[in-house]
Amino acid sequence: MRRLAFALLFGFTTIPFCALAQEDNGEVRVSVVLNADGSRTVYETNAANHKTIATTTGKDGKLREKIRWDLDENGRFLRGEVFGPKEQFRFILQNKYDASNHLIEETHFAKDQNVIGKIVFRYDAAGHQVGYSTYDGAGKLLGQTVAPSPPPAKRR
Repeated sequence: MRRLAFALLFGFTTIPFCALAQEDNGEVRVSVVLNADGSRTVYETNAANHKTIATTTGKDGKLREKIRWDLDENGRFLRGEVFGPKEQFRFILQNKYDASNHLIEETHFAKDQNVIGKIVFRYDAAGHQVGYSTYDGAGKLLGQTVAPSPPPAKRR
């Protein structure tokens, strides 16, 4: 008989909230994230098979999205198939990471493997994300965001 060990992680805020369950043999890990908009995402990870299924439901409990992820040897999200509320295929995600383990690129593909978009992330020298750029399938820049810089230190 399998026993599940449950651990609830509480912070000082209610969002995000995570609940973890893991079998004693370490085969399955389930985590639940309550999102700021009231939706929740459940991650079911099978580390031995390098797979995760992320299922997001709205406040009403209705399915919003499901992503079937392949994980790399470090447990990072490598490739995912994204499905909509009625399990209809939307697109494929593929992530790239740098040597410091930062997500540097997220590419979106159609079912036929044609690129439909890309997000390229930027980091400062300390490794903090400082923005990202979005591109269409042809590589045309669609937009950029820049993280606000901290205010300068006050002089006395």
